[in-house]
Amino acid sequence: MSDRPNVMEILRQEHANMTLLLDILERQIAVLRKGEEVDFASVGGIVDYFLTFPDLVHHPKENLLFRRLQEVDPAAAAKAEGLLSSHEALGLLARRVARALVDHLLQGTAESGVWLVNLSQDFINMNRRHMAEEEQHFFPVALRALSEADWAAIDFRIGGEDDPLFGALVESRFQSLHQYLAISQGPAAPNGQ
Repeated sequence: MSDRPNVMEILRQEHANMTLLLDILERQIAVLRKGEEVDFASVGGIVDYFLTFPDLVHHPKENLLFRRLQEVDPAAAAKAEGLLSSHEALGLLARRVARALVDHLLQGTAESGVWLVNLSQDFINMNRRHMAEEEQHFFPVALRALSEADWAAIDFRIGGEDDPLFGALVESRFQSLHQYLAISQGPAAPNGQ
């Protein structure tokens, strides 16, 4: 068995993928802030990804890990107690950003642009803080507290959910964003998992 359980490798790669998308979103929001032409297809694809992938695939893996940690070492789990509520807050903020994006696309006013910029920056910052907290505190606690048998059980339970953008089979709704990533990041991305 490797030094790190498979689920940890997966979670860290998913964080890297989401960070890449947050970086692109931040660049596009900076363009919007300057009043220049924004690639709304890419922005929309990123928002769509954050509306679905974290809540349906990524966060359930972390929640499973957290629940096992609660069973094995409640004191260690208490150090990461805000994890579950943070996931809910991130989902809510993603939905607000999606609504702001639609409003801006429909209205195209300066006010709708400011709302989209501000919400998007909050969303970017909150996601970055959340992932950093998990990487610096939650993951190390789980690595110390859980046994090889715990990790094997978690790895078995997470199954083979594929990433709809970075996985082997890119969903049709993410094709445009996938192509954007391939062009903007070079040939190693986006399937460099």
